[in-house]
Amino acid sequence: MSKSLKTVLIIVTLFSGVGLVWAGDGQIDIATIPYTITSPGSYIVVRDLATTQTNINGITITADNVTLDLNGHTLAGPGPTAGSTGSGIAVSGGTHYNITICNGTLRNWRVCGIDASSAENSRIEALHCYNNGYHGIAAGDNTRISKNTCQSNASCGIYALSGNTITENLCTQNGDDGILATDGCLIEGNTSSSNGGCGIYAQSGLTVVGNTCNSNNFVGIYVISNNNVSGNTCTSNNGDGIRVSARCRVTGNTATNNGAGASTGAGIHALAQNNQITNNTCVGNDKGIDLDSANNIVSGNILRGNPTPVEAAQNNQLDILISELPYTILHPGMYRLSGDLYLAATDTNGITISVDNVTLDLNGHALIGPGKTAGSSGYGIYVSSTHYNIAIRNGTVRDWRSYGVHGWRAENSIFESLRCYNNGGIGIRTGKNCKVIGNTCSYNGGDGIVTNDYCVIKDNASSFNGGNGIYAGIGSIVTRNSCGENTICGIYSGSGCTVTYNVCWDNGRHGISGDTATISGNACHDNGDCGISAGIGSTVKDNTCNGNTNNGIQVYSDCHVMLNNCNGNGAAGITLEFPSLTDLDNAIQNNMVTDNAYGIASTPATGNLFSGNVASGNTVADFLIAAGNTEINNISY
Repeated sequence: MSKSLKTVLIIVTLFSGVGLVWAGDGQIDIATIPYTITSPGSYIVVRDLATTQTNINGITITADNVTLDLNGHTLAGPGPTAGSTGSGIAVSGGTHYNITICNGTLRNWRVCGIDASSAENSRIEALHCYNNGYHGIAAGDNTRISKNTCQSNASCGIYALSGNTITENLCTQNGDDGILATDGCLIEGNTSSSNGGCGIYAQSGLTVVGNTCNSNNFVGIYVISNNNVSGNTCTSNNGDGIRVSARCRVTGNTATNNGAGASTGAGIHALAQNNQITNNTCVGNDKGIDLDSANNIVSGNILRGNPTPVEAAQNNQLDILISELPYTILHPGMYRLSGDLYLAATDTNGITISVDNVTLDLNGHALIGPGKTAGSSGYGIYVSSTHYNIAIRNGTVRDWRSYGVHGWRAENSIFESLRCYNNGGIGIRTGKNCKVIGNTCSYNGGDGIVTNDYCVIKDNASSFNGGNGIYAGIGSIVTRNSCGENTICGIYSGSGCTVTYNVCWDNGRHGISGDTATISGNACHDNGDCGISAGIGSTVKDNTCNGNTNNGIQVYSDCHVMLNNCNGNGAAGITLEFPSLTDLDNAIQNNMVTDNAYGIASTPATGNLFSGNVASGNTVADFLIAAGNTEINNISY
C-alpha cells in the first residue's frame, strides 16, 4: 500500500468512526468514541475513552459475530443524568447474534453501561458497570453473563431476558434490583447486596442456586413460578429472605435476620400453591416460613429465633422441625424435635398446642425443663384448650415444674412411647377418648398417668410416682400395664373400667382400686394395703394377689369374685370392705386362698354367696363367714 493511500484510509477511518487496522494483529483497535461496529470481527479498546457529549452511545454494535475486548480500559459517559439517551456499549439495529463484550469498565452513561438486550447467544464477562442512569447490564436471550460487577446504577445491576446463564456477578448498591431476569435462566453463584429493590428478581422456569443476597431494601430472592431455588444465603433484607409464588422447589437455603420488624419479613414466603419448601434454615427473621395459600409442602426446615416460626393458611402439608423452646403450634400438621431441647426459663411451657389435627413427634429426643422444683408452673407439652386429633409420641419429657404432658383438653388423641419422668406434677394427663400406649412415667411428683373418660391405657410402665401409677377415667380400658412403688395406688380406675393383665407391686396403698369395674387377669403383690380393692358392682376374676400388707382382695357390694389366687397376705385373702353391712349381694366363688391370716373373711356381713372356694394354711382361719350368708362346697385342707 502506498503512503498516500494509507493516509487517506486513516483519515476516512477517523471520520467514519471505524477503528484502525494494524497490520498482523488480527484485531481492530478502537481509540476513540463514539464508535460504530458494522462488521463481524474482533475489536479491542486500546486506551481509556471518555466523552462529554450527550445522547450518544460510546460504542454501537450493528453486526453479528463480534468480539469486543475493553482490554481493561474504561468507557466513561457524560454522567448518569446528562441527556436522555446513550449507553456505554449498545447493540442496535435489530437482533444480533454471537456478541462477546468483556474486560473493562463502563460508567457514567445516561442509560446502560451495556445495552445488549437485542443480542442473542452472546457473552458479557468481566465488566465493571457502575454509576449509570439505568441498568448496569441489559442482556438479550441465551446470553452468558459472568464475573461482572454492577454497582450504583440507578435501576438494576443486571437486567436479563430469557435463557441466560448469570454466574459469579457482584451487584451492589443499585437503585432497583441487583439482578432482574425473565424466564428459563440459570442464576448461580452471584452476590447481590444493598440494592434498592430485590437482590434477585426473576420470573419462571429458573434455577437460582448458590447466590448470596444481603441487605437489600426489599426481598433477597423473589421468583414467580416453576423455579428451583436452592443453596442460597439471604441475610438482613428488609423484606423476605426468599419469596416465591407457585410451583417452586425451595431447598437447602439459609435465610437469616430478614424483615424490618413488626412481622414484615419471612425467611421464606410462599404467595401461592404447590411449592415444596424443604431442608432450609431460617433464623432470626420476623417469621420463619409464611404460607399465604394452601397445598404447599413444608418439611425438614430448621427454624430458630423467629418470633413467628410458621404462619400458614389452611390445608398445607406441614412437617415442621422444632429447634427451640418455647414453641407454640398454631397450624395443623406434623411437628418434630430437631434434637434435645432445654428451656431454662421458669413458669413457661415448653411446647403449646393451640390447634386441632397435630402430630408432635419428639423424634427420640428430650424436652427438658428447668427442674421439677424451679418456679411455680410450666408444662413440658400443653394443649391449651379443647382440641381434637392430637398425637404426641416418641421421646422424653422431663424436669418440668408441673406436668410433663398436659393434654387434659385433648380429645380423640394419642399419647404414645413417651418417657415422662422427674416432673413436679403428673407425668401424662389426657382428655376423653384417648389412647395412652407404651409410655414410661417415673419419679413424677403426682400421678404417673391420668386420663379422662373412655380411654385405652395399654402397655405403659408407671412407677415411683408421688401419686397413683395410673388414674383412669370412667369407662376406660386399662390393660397390660406395669405399676410399681407408687405412693398411692398402682391403678385407680373410675366406674365402668375394664382392668386386665396388669402387674401392680409395692405401691403405697392398693395395687388396683376400681368401682363398677371388670378386674381380670392382674397380678398384684406386695402392696401397702390391698392387692385389689373393688367397689360396687365389680367383677374380679383370675387375678393373683400375693404378699400384700392387708387383704389380697376386698370388695364392697354386688360384686362377683371368682377364680382368683390370694396367697400370703397380711390380713384376709378375700374380704369385704365394709364387713358390718348386710345384704351386700356378693358372689365369691372358686377362689384359692392360702397362707394368709384369714382365707376368706365375712363377718358380720350377710347376704353373700360363698361357693367352691379352696383354703389352706391360713394362720387364723380358713373361712370366717357370718351367719346369714350362703356357703356351698367351700373346702379347707
